Amino acid sequence: MRFNALRVAVAAMVALSLAVPAQASQRQEEPVSLVGKKILLANDDGVQAANPNGSDGRGLYVLRRALCRAGADVAIVGPWTQQSGRSRATSGAGVVSASAPVAVPAEFSADCASAPARGLVLGVCQGSVPCGPDSQSVTPADAVIIALTGVLPQRLGWNEGPDLVVSGINAGPNTDFAINGSGTIGAATAAVERGVAAVAVSAGTRVTPPPTTETYAAAADVVIRLLASPRLWTFVRDMVLVNVNQPDAQPGSEPAPVRWTSVGRMAQGEVTYTPTGDGAYQVSFNPVQPPPEFEEDSDTKALLDGYVSVSAVDVNRTYTGPLR
Repeated sequence: MRFNALRVAVAAMVALSLAVPAQASQRQEEPVSLVGKKILLANDDGVQAANPNGSDGRGLYVLRRALCRAGADVAIVGPWTQQSGRSRATSGAGVVSASAPVAVPAEFSADCASAPARGLVLGVCQGSVPCGPDSQSVTPADAVIIALTGVLPQRLGWNEGPDLVVSGINAGPNTDFAINGSGTIGAATAAVERGVAAVAVSAGTRVTPPPTTETYAAAADVVIRLLASPRLWTFVRDMVLVNVNQPDAQPGSEPAPVRWTSVGRMAQGEVTYTPTGDGAYQVSFNPVQPPPEFEEDSDTKALLDGYVSVSAVDVNRTYTGPLR
């Protein structure tokens, strides 16, 4: 029953914030303004954004720009380097350091400069010295917890915490069973555990090639419109995060329609280990064969059909079905 209620709640949220109703309800709540909202951005792709293909954090900066233009006060605290697939893991490091990345991409360097946080961007690594090229990164969940409990209160005076945590924009989709290993979802989960509303957002229909700037921008636009819904900011009370997946976008194309989905129970690919001799195994990721038939209401099916998938992910893992 609880899951069904969540489905109804999110469906209502999406209809409210991402579609224009035929007739406005007199009881409809006023949309939420982002002006002055304190938002923490994190991800699992790292904060460097140095790779020309945009796979190592470019989506983070595209989203920061959109949020600041909407009036939010945005700070980035993310893992120092690529940490995909780390789920909700922690690094276990006894000491960590937070440092500015080597160079914020020039086109994004002036973003958020007039906001109170002045567009703070930090990456977190393990160790007591400033992060450098050889530093070992913390996990995405680590980055969020460190930001909430240490960095933001100390550096920005956000003693009451941010209003929202957004994890992303991730390079590649996070749907079906893949969410169990997703560092993007793990970072958002860490926020919900601490009582902060959270959205995880990913871009791209496939894992490769990485999303284009147009796809990142389309995902950022969906997030901005989604955040106008008052319901989104209350989901944390039910230990729920919102997971958004944006399909590939082409230059000049119309925004993809939004569909409420459930988390799929299939997978597009699987990791395999092939013996190579002397106890060694070659690790590879291969498409599932034969290709699976995805459930009609699943997030993966919607994404492959060209829809933006919006689904609720319950952080509370208690089984609510009948026990025999």
